[in-house]
Amino acid sequence: MISLAPTTKPTARPGPWRSDRHGPVVAAGRVASEAPRTRRTRGASPVAVQSAARPLASPSTAAAILAIALNASAVQPSFASSEELFTRTCAGCHAAGGNVVQAGATLFPADLTRNGVNDADAVYDIIYGGKGKMPGYGEGCAPKGQCTFGARLSDEDVRGLAGYVLERSAAEWK
Repeated sequence: MISLAPTTKPTARPGPWRSDRHGPVVAAGRVASEAPRTRRTRGASPVAVQSAARPLASPSTAAAILAIALNASAVQPSFASSEELFTRTCAGCHAAGGNVVQAGATLFPADLTRNGVNDADAVYDIIYGGKGKMPGYGEGCAPKGQCTFGARLSDEDVRGLAGYVLERSAAEWK
């Protein structure tokens, strides 16, 4: 029997397009005149290898991403309302003025008075710096073990939360 198939040998360095049994594959990010480096894998056809020296992003893009990440983790933006901020930040433990972590430290007037936290400055101090099992949320909260691991709140947001807690407490959280 006579074979009519062409008898060409594959090239050692394929161009930007190579073909394997699954169809054509493009060497991503290469110009048509630029051939990718190849290596042989055990029992397989040559595989295109991307150069490790190629950067993932331009320096200006990387700097912009870093600036955004640093600003986002440092301080949360001001919220539309103190109620929204309370719901997002505090309600996990203090839903409806209660306290799921420590029963005697609710946000109801009797507990606030008994614990000496019955004015805006005292509530501000606890939200800002933390106390007992409650972490601090202020920008300058220290030491680290007493502060939240999440984003910090601005002084304006902490003041707004203190006012909101006292207002809702006076209304018995109804």
